[in-house]
Amino acid sequence: MSGAVVASARAPAKDDMSWTEVGQLGLRYLKIPLVLLLLEMLYWFLTQPSNTLAWIQTVEAFLWHHLSVFIFGTGATELSTHQGWWIRVDMLHQNFPDGRIALYVGDECAGVHEMLFISTLVLLTDGVPQKLKLKSIGVLCSIVFVLNIVRLLLLYPFARSGCDADPRGLWCTSEMYSFHSMMFEWGFLIILIAMWTAWFFWVNGPSRIRKANESIEPSWEFSFRDMWKPMHLVLVMIAMIFFAMAAQSWYGPDTQAAISEMDDCDSLNEISARCGKAINDHDEAISTAWSLGTIGLLTLFGTAVKIERQNPVGINESE
Repeated sequence: MSGAVVASARAPAKDDMSWTEVGQLGLRYLKIPLVLLLLEMLYWFLTQPSNTLAWIQTVEAFLWHHLSVFIFGTGATELSTHQGWWIRVDMLHQNFPDGRIALYVGDECAGVHEMLFISTLVLLTDGVPQKLKLKSIGVLCSIVFVLNIVRLLLLYPFARSGCDADPRGLWCTSEMYSFHSMMFEWGFLIILIAMWTAWFFWVNGPSRIRKANESIEPSWEFSFRDMWKPMHLVLVMIAMIFFAMAAQSWYGPDTQAAISEMDDCDSLNEISARCGKAINDHDEAISTAWSLGTIGLLTLFGTAVKIERQNPVGINESE
């Protein structure tokens, strides 16, 4: 009797996981940080040219300016151009240094980085139907867009708070820049993780994850597309346009003029604003060419290659 009791006590519980299973589960979810790292690298590469997201930056600057005027009163801000785009917003008040604080909506300020981050987290969550993921991404990205506009609007009261206490002081805008740095470095990251966590429990994520873990691991099949629809041909044409734009940026007259200017500066051993501008123009053109070419390749690859996933057992993809 005692031997039976001892043997039963030593038997592993039914719900215990072996170290092999723990390792397999860890490898399964290691994809999340790896994909996020790859996304960070790709985003950094594609946004090397300045104002890569210019049309989004312009929309946000327009909203930032007009909402500021609506909330804080006429003359609170002024919209103008920066590097040829309407993305500069000057905050105006008599207590600001020189009466204004010049800011602009850059690539990183557009909120696209944050949208890609939370979209990737949603897409990599196991057990959730694809349609529900796509709908959720639309809602979450809309929330991120609104939060980003709110962040920009908050810069004005933060600037007023510091400069009203120290009118036209040299460091009166430090409170505003501290808020901006905090949100840029880790504030938005906390918000995004909180949003994903709330969404995860809203879609009953724990039970879905449990079902996904108990099911057969889904397999992915890659093959070249054999049936082409008009939409696919349109995407190929768009990829060709990106390739043409990349070639224009690489070999265009502006790039060649910058190269000639750089050669002239090298031959004269000259260091001047003219030479610095030529170097910047050349680097900008080459970065733009690489970014456009990469977008074209990704578009062509996503169109020509068909990726199919076999649904795991126990998960209803039609939900």
